[in-house]
Amino acid sequence: MTDFFEEIYLQISATILESFPKFRPPVDLYVFDSAVGQVKKFHKAEARLDTDGQAEVAMIATEGRLFLLRDDYRIYASHLSKRLGMLLVEEGFSPVEVAEIFFLAFRDRMEQFFEQPQKGMLELLVKDISVLAEYLWIDPSRVEFLTQTLDKEYSLAVHSTNSMFIGLTLHVHAAGRAVEKDGLARVALGLLLHDLGMTQVPRFIRDKQHFLVRRDRESIENHIDAGLKMLQRLKIADPVVLECMRQHHERNDGSGYPDRRFGKDISMAGKLCAVADSFSAMIGVRPYRSSKDVAEAAIALIKDKRKYEPTLIKLLGEALAEGGWMNGAKASV
Repeated sequence: MTDFFEEIYLQISATILESFPKFRPPVDLYVFDSAVGQVKKFHKAEARLDTDGQAEVAMIATEGRLFLLRDDYRIYASHLSKRLGMLLVEEGFSPVEVAEIFFLAFRDRMEQFFEQPQKGMLELLVKDISVLAEYLWIDPSRVEFLTQTLDKEYSLAVHSTNSMFIGLTLHVHAAGRAVEKDGLARVALGLLLHDLGMTQVPRFIRDKQHFLVRRDRESIENHIDAGLKMLQRLKIADPVVLECMRQHHERNDGSGYPDRRFGKDISMAGKLCAVADSFSAMIGVRPYRSSKDVAEAAIALIKDKRKYEPTLIKLLGEALAEGGWMNGAKASV
């Protein structure tokens, strides 16, 4: 089939079809007729399929002739985001499409977890992380596409997912060929959970539409202790996760909190999470300020290099340049 055909249609494999609701497929289904070399609409999205129709669709998918419009990709992506394991065996998606599916999956999973930070929800999150770690370990260069899916929405779930994507990108660039699957999973969990304690900060403080007064700031700073207690209840003792949470607001020049640590006393996990957290906060829309674009945020961190690990800031700039975000913007490290 031609490249033009693949730009318009995306094949639905038999494996993916099995994950659809049997009676009401979520997208329009198209069939390729090899005799005339054309694609024809076969079934309308959400319309009911009887048993005979299901069998026919299954046969068409097995033959490799079942497709959907790429314009319907968002519907498809939302569906697949709940079944991430399929991304390891499906080959019809572009790397950007896969990254978008991962973003949707983790955004939604984190929203659920923040609402119910319990063991069962944690296990589902860890399962999703293992799929992402496997995907990146197979080809670490795929992290480039994670940075192309960053979202500016104002929510804790989006911030956590953005932070994970940026942090994993830095981790892969720093580790190079030494990157390990277990290391990817541990860093990913630490980045996703670093702001868990913010769920214990009253919403009226988190959503204030002006700068915070001292009492509000104290409440915000207490989110680290609150988060550590939540990790203890969840029986999470991984040093990487603990360091991400405890140290993501520490700064190399000693100006951070809660322990006013200087650079030599901050772990690499803490330094990495600090960069990812700060960058993600800058690009996110807040009630009291507008967001920075990706290049502006990177340059702001570079100019504030006394507070952050210089090697990580340099890697951030390089990673964003590879993803086409910097658009010629320059600032020396």
